[in-house]
Amino acid sequence: MIKDLKNTFRQSLIYGLGNVLVKATGLALMPIYIGAFDTEAYGALVIFEVMTQFMVGVFSFRIQSGLLRLASEREPGEGQGSIYFTSVLLMLALAVGVYLAFLPTSSFFSRFLFDSADYANLFPILFASIALEMLALMPMQLFRVQERPLAFISYLAFKLACMLGFVSYFILAKDMGLYGALLGILLANAAMLLATLPAQVKHAVARFDKEAAIEMFRFGAPLIFTSISAILLSIGDRFIIKIFGELSDVGVYGAAYKVGSVVNLLVINSFTLGFLPIAFKRYGKPGFDNFFTKMLSYFTLVTVLLTLLISLFSKELIKMISSDSPDYWLAAVLVPFIAFSFIFKAIQYYLSLSFHLTKRTRYDALVTMAGFAINIGLNFTLIPIFGLYGAIAATGLSYIAMGFITRYYAARMHPISYEWKRIGLLILSCSIAIAIGILINEMDIIVRLVIKALITSLYLAFLYFVFADKAEKEKIRKLRMALREKGGLNKLLSEAFRT
Repeated sequence: MIKDLKNTFRQSLIYGLGNVLVKATGLALMPIYIGAFDTEAYGALVIFEVMTQFMVGVFSFRIQSGLLRLASEREPGEGQGSIYFTSVLLMLALAVGVYLAFLPTSSFFSRFLFDSADYANLFPILFASIALEMLALMPMQLFRVQERPLAFISYLAFKLACMLGFVSYFILAKDMGLYGALLGILLANAAMLLATLPAQVKHAVARFDKEAAIEMFRFGAPLIFTSISAILLSIGDRFIIKIFGELSDVGVYGAAYKVGSVVNLLVINSFTLGFLPIAFKRYGKPGFDNFFTKMLSYFTLVTVLLTLLISLFSKELIKMISSDSPDYWLAAVLVPFIAFSFIFKAIQYYLSLSFHLTKRTRYDALVTMAGFAINIGLNFTLIPIFGLYGAIAATGLSYIAMGFITRYYAARMHPISYEWKRIGLLILSCSIAIAIGILINEMDIIVRLVIKALITSLYLAFLYFVFADKAEKEKIRKLRMALREKGGLNKLLSEAFRT
């Protein structure tokens, strides 16, 4: 089990570095966007972003998930190449179909989403970018199958550098506004595909595997409904905010969500990328249940820690990003609540892995659709009354409800005893620490930074003396001793990144 834990943490750490790059790029672009766009224009950009997320997630038909599941069961010489070639052809057909089908609808979407035809010229760029992003899913999934996280983040870093360069140039140098932002993203996706082409050609075997194609669709088909519900669950609030409010409200909420969702990107997404291939290979072997139980506790621990840090220092971060744009400062108040809701998403997501491990993904679809229905109902109920806070409450309550439903069905097909008391202790203690941080936000900046640093230190001490058990304390003690040795840090890093 220890070997699997180390491998999971090693790969999640490397993938996490990639997600750090994603979030760092997003945060680096925020001052550019905020400096060039008012809250209404930024709200329009948020709508374009969530539309991209929805269309890529839905119209990819989760072919990439089928590729991961099918190819992970085979060795490189046992048909992986033809499976990959088949998956790329399927995704290419879907991407071209999406572009051709939606291109004539540009004017319709402009009027439907923005009550104006002024945005119609932006949609052809958006649809082309979506098609390229769908295709770019495949080489990245290939690196996951091959357990090559360093290749994954290297190509991701290249794409993000291109995005930062193109978007900055078109907005700052050429003053192209929203068109420049979307064009920069399009060119970054194109550059990414061209860069990964040699690796794809090297691995692919030019043979269409009909059985593999059917199996990938069979695995991914139930997940289509999951994708629709899950994506709308995470982005639907912005559309409903637009219904009851203004684009400027969407802009403020989008800025807050960008910061608050750091937890989702750096922890949940990183863990997904590193853990799933290992879990698929380890499932059914001796010791798996104990490994799976412990992993939920550690996964929640890391999620809680990052949630606390983001929540405590959200005011300083938002003001640093938008120092000359006070219209965005309300976002600082929203960030802690958004970040905290992702703790429940993390737990629900982990429990849902049982559906993937047992190949019963239809339950995942049912749970996600139920969560989406709950979320939409709560959004339409709470947003008119509580505004942006209602949207956050709807999201958090939806994830909690989904967690209970997921736990019920997962326990029937994969019964495991989790460490719920320890997990509950983490959530309760984190909420108390965040509440204290919110109460001191009106203090002088020096005073509140000192207090927030003290809260962080005390919370780490709490985790060691109260949360950790004897075995974990002993491992921490050995880690501290190793770090004190000459070259100890280099040794640990070499072991972590050893492939």
